[in-house]
Amino acid sequence: MDKKEIIEILDLFSEKNLKKLSIKKGEFDLEVEKESQNIKAVNIEAQKVTQKEVEPKKAAGYEVKSPLVGVYYEAPSPESEPFVKLGDFVEKGQVVCIIEAMKMINEIKAPISGVISRINFKNEELVQYDDVIMEIEEDV
Repeated sequence: MDKKEIIEILDLFSEKNLKKLSIKKGEFDLEVEKESQNIKAVNIEAQKVTQKEVEPKKAAGYEVKSPLVGVYYEAPSPESEPFVKLGDFVEKGQVVCIIEAMKMINEIKAPISGVISRINFKNEELVQYDDVIMEIEEDV
């Protein structure tokens, strides 16, 4: 399954007000469960869904984590420059990326002022809840 199909499934899940959904297709396994209006848990396991193979490393700075499951975008539109690049200084509250989930655009803002020391995702990659999107070295 590609990202577009996964997003369409999540959109349908939301529109139909389902409480639980489980899909298995080959090596792909998707489980989504919802309590009231908030997504409780999402578990996606598939080879190369995100094309991300990150070795666990000690955080170099403040970790900016994804608050939801969706598609990571580094810029507001395909023609625009990225919100931030490696080495850029950001102010607290500045938008550093957006995540699209269920056709909703969610701005992710810098929780602290500092320098972008690491960006863990490429444009249009799927991010899961609590994934470390980027790291910021705090400006002291």
